[in-house]
Amino acid sequence: MPTEKKMLGDRAYISKTLQMDLFEQYKVTLKVPFRNNQHDYKKYPKKYKSKRQMVETFFAQMCDQFNLKRNYAKSYEGLAVRLASKLSSMSILHWINHLNGKKLAQIKHALSF
Repeated sequence: MPTEKKMLGDRAYISKTLQMDLFEQYKVTLKVPFRNNQHDYKKYPKKYKSKRQMVETFFAQMCDQFNLKRNYAKSYEGLAVRLASKLSSMSILHWINHLNGKKLAQIKHALSF
C-alpha cells in the first residue's frame, strides 16, 4: 500500500509555495504539468494525463448538464449547497452506470434501461 499521496493539479497551480504548503501540512505531492516555455521543462507522464483527462471530462459534463456557469445563489452557503447537491447527483448517476455495466461518463443515459 503506497503511503505517498499525490494530487493532480492544473498549470495554474504551478506555484512552488503552494506545493510546499501542501506537502508540509498534508504530506501531499502536487503533480502539475510544466509549461512548454519553462526552463526546467519535463514531460508530463502519460498515466497522469489520462487521469487528468477523466477529471476534466467530468467537470465539463457537470458544467454542461447542470448549467453551473449560471448561478442565482444569494449567499456562499446557498452556492455551497447547490454545488454539493449537483456533485451528489453526478455521483449517483455514475454509480447507476457502474451497476448497469455502462460507461461511467455516459450520464445522459444512466436512467434509461
